[in-house]
Amino acid sequence: MERFSGTGVALVTPFTPGNKVDYSALEKLVEFQIENNIDYLVVLGTTAETPTCLRTPDNTRDA
Repeated sequence: MERFSGTGVALVTPFTPGNKVDYSALEKLVEFQIENNIDYLVVLGTTAETPTCLRTPDNTRDA
């Protein structure tokens, strides 16, 4: 199995004021990392977003 090497960045997920993913802002974040030679992106990494991404709009757990 290959191991990751280099520098990885855990990205936050930007949201609009309406609580939808802001894909335009996310694209800018990703492009910034690429332009600055980051080796890999850590999706749902150490930003502690996972619990909020697994909830429904009425704040119940999404199975």
